[in-house]
Amino acid sequence: MRRHARRRLAAIGLAMLAVLGGAVPAAASTPDPILLVHGWRGHPSTWADMIANFAAQGRTAVAIDLAGEDNVKNAAQIRDFIAAKGWKKVDIVGQSMGGLSARHYIKFLGPTVVDTYVSIGTPQYGLYTSCVLFASAGGQMCPTRSFLRDLNAGDDTPGSVSWTTIYSTTDGVVPTVVSRLDGGACHIQVARPGHNQLDNDPAVFAFVLGAVNRAACPGTIR
Repeated sequence: MRRHARRRLAAIGLAMLAVLGGAVPAAASTPDPILLVHGWRGHPSTWADMIANFAAQGRTAVAIDLAGEDNVKNAAQIRDFIAAKGWKKVDIVGQSMGGLSARHYIKFLGPTVVDTYVSIGTPQYGLYTSCVLFASAGGQMCPTRSFLRDLNAGDDTPGSVSWTTIYSTTDGVVPTVVSRLDGGACHIQVARPGHNQLDNDPAVFAFVLGAVNRAACPGTIR
């Protein structure tokens, strides 16, 4: 769903309240928790810097430890993790393949729970280098396999979720062209760092923080 259209409607609604003398509702006092989803063969410990940076900004971030490299199973684990935490709303940040697991969760398992989605260096439209892998071992990232065909069928950005994709021109693993999300997502291109450093780069974190805080898109909306 196109985010700028939603914001325009919200602004109109606030203006009408002001004209009618109504009170403008206050912002939520407690921000959403943030779930961090690691990538292929990753580990929760890779998010240590980002967790600390979020804490310094008054935000709570938790890293999930995915059991394997199957995005469908990972999405179910994300669903169960969020349910066990009792979270009614959550922001999700996924690095590399973790962004695909999170997208599958949103599209097929929990679209009403997620407030903001941010991907970092995620091959949204696949990597041909992964085609040599078994599907359950990361091969779902292969563009010709059913996982990505199903995930990218129809609207890339369903529901009321705020969508952001961040990618680096010097990623070295994921080309920027496959990091796209169509349908009103905020695209943010950075000049550095490499793929495995994206989740701990200070400049990238600043963009992630802005996204989960629903700041205006500093990149391009597509």
